[in-house]
Amino acid sequence: MRLGIVGPLENVQIVTQIIAQEFPQIEPRAYTYRTYAETPALLAGQQEKLDALLFVGKTSMTYAEKRLKRIIPWSVIPRSGSSLLQVLLKISLHPKYSLFNISSDLYYAEQLTEIFAEIGLPTDKLHIYTFADAALEDEHFLDSLCAFHEQLYRCGQVSCCVTAFYNVHARLTEKQIPCFLIAPTKNIIRETLHKLQLNYLVEVSQQSQIVALCIRIDSIDEYSLFSENEYQYILDKTNVSRQVYLFAQRIKAAVIEVGTREFLLFSTKQILEDATNNFQNIDLLPLIEQNTASTISLGIGYGQTAQEARWSANLGMEKASRLGGNAAFIIYSGKKTIGPLGGQEDKEPPASEQRVDKKFLTISEKTGISVNTLFHLSSLVKQQGKARFTTAELAALTNVTARTVNRTLTKLILHGYCFEVGKRVLSNAGRPSRIVELNLP
Repeated sequence: MRLGIVGPLENVQIVTQIIAQEFPQIEPRAYTYRTYAETPALLAGQQEKLDALLFVGKTSMTYAEKRLKRIIPWSVIPRSGSSLLQVLLKISLHPKYSLFNISSDLYYAEQLTEIFAEIGLPTDKLHIYTFADAALEDEHFLDSLCAFHEQLYRCGQVSCCVTAFYNVHARLTEKQIPCFLIAPTKNIIRETLHKLQLNYLVEVSQQSQIVALCIRIDSIDEYSLFSENEYQYILDKTNVSRQVYLFAQRIKAAVIEVGTREFLLFSTKQILEDATNNFQNIDLLPLIEQNTASTISLGIGYGQTAQEARWSANLGMEKASRLGGNAAFIIYSGKKTIGPLGGQEDKEPPASEQRVDKKFLTISEKTGISVNTLFHLSSLVKQQGKARFTTAELAALTNVTARTVNRTLTKLILHGYCFEVGKRVLSNAGRPSRIVELNLP
């Protein structure tokens, strides 16, 4: 665990010493300052290098919160009564100072009175002066604190001062004004580190939670061109598989093929959510739609166990399938559902006369070429294992005249679905036959 420790040098050193002796799993990184106002500049661009931040004092964290966005967990060593009691004990053991005449910039008078009453000291003789105004934005705030303590001491109203600021303590001590610094006790530091480490382990455990993804290639429609061409359908399924495995590689998932049309993937919560930008961009759906003639139904399932995650994922896949496919549902523990993602909940199944493969229909509308002709040409590219043909070759393969082929190619070239790449002389007497490259899905 990479822990950034933010505070004055003296306090940070105490914390790092305790970590070195008792917390070998924590890797401390010190961020020390002279005044709390240096904190934002000190931490700029540093959170990405850490797992958590620990502030030695609440003031520096409060100041930083107004200027920096939290990216990682922040914590603070709390102000505890034990720290104040430690200082009061030091004052009581010193013959020159009185517990009943002090100035403080950390606690309100009511809080100090309550603490005195709890330890059995008479409160009617107390003369306590407090400066608890949290004017942190004032650039002269620390100067005001020093002036507050100094004036009370010079006037003889207090015997000593109590502060929570290292800068104030140093300046008053330099002026030979008795000042006691309230600092967190080692026991409070240990408790805070234990709690911080436990929270981190819980977070890591949650991020490592197993997530299952169930993917099904949607059934081909009875009007689909694939229903008449099994070879083309198998080629397209292979292309879908390729996209699924590429997606699995991006999310570092294990892949299990279930039957001929389904895939089961296992990844972790953190990897999957990072790769999909918290599910804002599940690129598998558009990639399959753009690169294949098929669609998929996707279910993403969370659970306390791998079995529960798979059950949830299967439930999400079935929901997506009932919408007609090309959609995804996320099912969390407790059956909380989010979706559909990538589909429309209220979409209606297309009419039978519209149930043709969309890509070929789009090209047909642009070029004026029949869907069957386009599908036939596309199948030839897959079957022959090449996209370049002569006019004569296409005429022979499609069993139509060269003139008909040329008319079709002219329309395809006009709309960017075919390119003329050269010419070839087939005989000494004949005209050269052009060579074209088809660019069909």
